[in-house]
Amino acid sequence: MKAVRRDWIVPTLALLGLADALYLAVLHWQGEVPPCHGYAGCAQVNTSPYAEIFGVPVAALGAALYATVLGIAVWRPQTRGVAFAQTTLLLYSLILAGALFMAYLTAIEAFVLQAYCYWCLGLATINLLLLVLVSRELWLIGGRPARYQVGRA
Repeated sequence: MKAVRRDWIVPTLALLGLADALYLAVLHWQGEVPPCHGYAGCAQVNTSPYAEIFGVPVAALGAALYATVLGIAVWRPQTRGVAFAQTTLLLYSLILAGALFMAYLTAIEAFVLQAYCYWCLGLATINLLLLVLVSRELWLIGGRPARYQVGRA
């Protein structure tokens, strides 16, 4: 049976995350709130003091993260051997940092603001999926390095 190429999954998720984060960042800069179909939580979350860090929208930081992840994820299949493993480790590190920050922001939503933004929860879900996928790839590289000499997961 032919092996299924999965090189497109991580870049696709990163692209979805980038689109979501850019959308939220643009709305923030325009002074608007994302539509949440009558639910006021999106407005409360996106206009809170936690929506910015030093005047920069948190969503813009997320967009920068997802753009970086997308670039690395697109480039990674071109690498081989040790370079592939190192690139995967870099990807994992970025996604893990994003997941930890996303967990912090979700905790702020739950315990401080007591409101949720659907768009933000979508980003958290994307980040969690990316973390699971890249963690699995990193684990497989450690367990079977010969399989990854061709640079595919």
